[in-house]
Amino acid sequence: MSALALLALLALPPAQPSGPAAEAAALKKSCDKGAAADCLRLAGIHGRGEGVPRDAEKSAGFLKKACELNLPAACLELAAATRKGEGTKKDPARAALLYQTACDGGVATACAELAGMLFAGQELEKHLGRAAELHGRACDGAVAASCSQLAAMYADGSPMPRDLAKAASLYERGCTGGDATSCGRLAVMVRDGEGVARDPARAVSLARKSCDAGVAAACVGLALALQKGDGVPADPPAALPLFTKGCESGDPRGCLGLGEISRDGAAGAPRDLARAAALFRRACDGRLGAGCYELGQAVGRGRGVPVDLAQATSLFRQACTDGDPRGCTTLGQLFQAGRGIVRDLNRAAALYDEACGKGDLPGCSAHAAMLYSGETIGRNVPRAQGLYQKTCTGGIAADCHALAKTLSNTPADRKTAFELNSKACAGSVAAACHAVAVAWEAGRELMKAVPFYEKACAGGYAPSCERVKKLQQ
Repeated sequence: MSALALLALLALPPAQPSGPAAEAAALKKSCDKGAAADCLRLAGIHGRGEGVPRDAEKSAGFLKKACELNLPAACLELAAATRKGEGTKKDPARAALLYQTACDGGVATACAELAGMLFAGQELEKHLGRAAELHGRACDGAVAASCSQLAAMYADGSPMPRDLAKAASLYERGCTGGDATSCGRLAVMVRDGEGVARDPARAVSLARKSCDAGVAAACVGLALALQKGDGVPADPPAALPLFTKGCESGDPRGCLGLGEISRDGAAGAPRDLARAAALFRRACDGRLGAGCYELGQAVGRGRGVPVDLAQATSLFRQACTDGDPRGCTTLGQLFQAGRGIVRDLNRAAALYDEACGKGDLPGCSAHAAMLYSGETIGRNVPRAQGLYQKTCTGGIAADCHALAKTLSNTPADRKTAFELNSKACAGSVAAACHAVAVAWEAGRELMKAVPFYEKACAGGYAPSCERVKKLQQ
């Protein structure tokens, strides 16, 4: 090489770095001059290790600088890092302040994150009022999940007064915004007409949308609609894979639905009592009272599993505790009969009362019978009559007859008793048909009495059969 060429080469400017390292260097200079957005970008580069060694501490440092330069998005990311202890000391209280700063700066996601912390009450002191206010701000900022959370608070009536119409409206916003859980919960409200007009067909559409997005509870709801034909043509076989999906995704109602199908041999599936019992156990383990109740029935009667009265008693107790009043009633029957357990009539009465309070009509009926008879708990005819009136109205025909028997012999009561017995007779209560016949005969209306005697006799009521024979002689 000539001397002249060498001198020309030496006169060239030094080569400049290029690629990610050069970008990081340029961003560093810009950040140092107060460009908050470049500090945020630089934090990302160091956090992800793009062209530079991954360094969570440096990343957190640049986030801090960007946040101090009033960039709310950086405050959000710094809050997340501080909450987890990534590149900086773990400090939930400081993270909450950073979330608040970002939220006040218009970052709706930050409002939602802080709301979640306040609602859970694990990292911060629980404060439902502030959580609701922050979820409201996040929902207004198009965070669909916050619309769903706020809707649930209105539906539960905590911390604000219960408002189902408001809840439905918020679920609608959440669903429209892409939150699949909101669609599923709105489907339930639309199906039941809670806070919104009942529309089974729309409920099915919403449930399907939610199920397709992976919400197990919505799949179960859709399965129930297909099973019953509610809002969609009945198609039990189509319900089977949806129950399966729900069960495998951890929804105990899906396991319960599959168990009932296996128990009954429905929806084109073979009858398999052992599989039904196993599915009921999964539902029960998921704290679904109905699952414990069905498993109790299986264990108590030896359906697919060995008979075990002690275990059945325990399962009915768990069903009662987990919200299925049938468990309370059945457990009361065991205490009353002393079957598999020490007989305790007072405990039986208390369980019947509990079941009745939770809406189980057979529980009300059993409690009424004890109150009327005065079996250990003291006779209380007016209360027994009130319960019989409730169960009669609710469709237990035998209790219409039982109520009639509690009435006195005044003309007004005789009229009421006749009406009650007529209703019970229409429900195929043979003794009630006999009582109606006796009333007609007492009023010298033998031709009207005979059909009721015959109906009672056909129902197996022996005194009516004897009376029919005498009338035929």
